[in-house]
Amino acid sequence: MRRARDGCLDAYRALVERHATRAYRVALAMLERPEDAEDVTQEALLAAWLALPTFRGDASFATWLHRIVTTRALNRSTRAARTRPLDAVPEPADPARGPAEQAEQHQAAVAVAEAVAELPAAQRVALVLYQFEGLSYDDIAEVTHSTVPAVRSHLYRARRTLATRLHDWR
Repeated sequence: MRRARDGCLDAYRALVERHATRAYRVALAMLERPEDAEDVTQEALLAAWLALPTFRGDASFATWLHRIVTTRALNRSTRAARTRPLDAVPEPADPARGPAEQAEQHQAAVAVAEAVAELPAAQRVALVLYQFEGLSYDDIAEVTHSTVPAVRSHLYRARRTLATRLHDWR
């Protein structure tokens, strides 16, 4: 990190290789469309590179990058039209399942993606970072500039909303 902050491109490249996939997953979970997630990830990595000399080190690079990615993803989602194509949710093929099971699995995945996308931004960010990326409450609070009790509240409300909306898929 120190070498990257001093301008070493190879050191920054190593940071990107270590964190880009995770940053993309966060962006994808928040935006749904792979092309938007790729754009946000690239924008965030470029912004991080440009802002690296001012990085104070109060948080880890991963936490700092998550903050940049979530901010940019939220900005993009508020600007973009709220259309959700059904094929936006990637579905891994499972050869052991028949066509009916695969269709049902796809419909369930679409329902979950739509329900997550309809959550208020604070709840969606907390859920994505905790459930999909495995961040701790402390890390999420740091990424979102909030408190641990606020993160817990957002997660509770997000789970309650998802449980209600997805009741028929249990």
